[in-house]
Amino acid sequence: MKRLIHTPEGVRDIYDSECEKKQYLQRQVYTVFQSFGYQSIETPSFEYFDVFSKEVGTTPSKDLYKFFDRDGNTLVLRPDFTPSIARAASMYYMDERMPIRLCYQGSVFVNSSSYQGRMNEATQMGVEFLNDDSAAADAELIAMVVQVMLKAGLKEFQISIGQVDYFKSLVEEGGLDEDIVAELRQLISIKNHFGAVELLEKMRLRNDLQAALGSLSQMFGSLEILEKAKAQTKNKKALEAVKRLEDIYRILQTYGLEQYVVFDFGMLSKFRYYTGIIFQAYTYKTGEAVVTGGRYDRLLEHFGKKAPAVGFTIVMDQLFSALERQNIKLPVRNSKTMILYADFLEDMAVRMASEHRSSGMEVACVRFERGRVLEDYKAYGRRAHFGGVVYLQSEQEAFAINLWNEEVQNIDTSKYL
Repeated sequence: MKRLIHTPEGVRDIYDSECEKKQYLQRQVYTVFQSFGYQSIETPSFEYFDVFSKEVGTTPSKDLYKFFDRDGNTLVLRPDFTPSIARAASMYYMDERMPIRLCYQGSVFVNSSSYQGRMNEATQMGVEFLNDDSAAADAELIAMVVQVMLKAGLKEFQISIGQVDYFKSLVEEGGLDEDIVAELRQLISIKNHFGAVELLEKMRLRNDLQAALGSLSQMFGSLEILEKAKAQTKNKKALEAVKRLEDIYRILQTYGLEQYVVFDFGMLSKFRYYTGIIFQAYTYKTGEAVVTGGRYDRLLEHFGKKAPAVGFTIVMDQLFSALERQNIKLPVRNSKTMILYADFLEDMAVRMASEHRSSGMEVACVRFERGRVLEDYKAYGRRAHFGGVVYLQSEQEAFAINLWNEEVQNIDTSKYL
């Protein structure tokens, strides 16, 4: 039987310098979460199917990895963090009425078609802000997204902000049935202006309502778009949605971050649990959003807790890819030290390594094998991202080699004898 050493379709190994860089990026992102006062939470990689059911409005059932436990319950690998956090918050924070700030990181699993060019397992990091329905909470998360992008090293990026309540209020006013709304949502999301107009013409809506819905795919820009959105409807809920965006923008001005923001009324998420603003972060040389988020004020009710909430998730693989394509270098640490020794110097090597580790150094002991030469270990050290080699030649003779500039220093070994 042929040995299987490759990964299944849709997943991959991450190793060596790429893994080091990815972990560095994750640490940088986490410092932003901490700076805003968020605390970590971990949820299981798999949950009961109901956590991600159609009623919740998350990933379609056909895209879930499903399996059964020994009692016959249907379980799924987590495709999306937000319902998991909502479920956990409803268990552990049921009676908490003050603001709850949570952050997370981990893998999500979506059984995507190979033709979509996406990995089926992806690393995500994100935050959820519960028990606060204010524009200030919305603005805080958008400010965090900006800080994440800057902390990652990006200089040119954009946060697009939408408002699903504007769209919902207009289709409710038009009395459109669910199938038409789904088709219209899809056409607007892909910016198919003419397709949306053609569909709306068949609905025989009022001229002003048809014009307002038909223009959504082209409603993209700065403050002038908010003025246009107010001018083309008298719908109270729609106007309140625009007012919310104005309030958020004003707060972002206080942060000094308004230059990173644009508004897009044609942004309509596939996740049906969003109830207010939605937003996505884009940068150059990547076709998909690196951050997605929004407000979901009714999702927690599905799990028994009535609480407003807003959150976002960072697709770390997309963010990492964007940095690589923009030639933004992430550091690879070369701080490890190799203690290279012959068999008869093993005790000395162990004592030296133990002392250095107790002082916070990263040390690996490597035995000098017969048939190899020093240059073999220096080359190995560079491949494995060591900073230097401490070569124990004898009990009285040892020296340190800097692998990156070839400097050599003698070492006093007397205290390790």
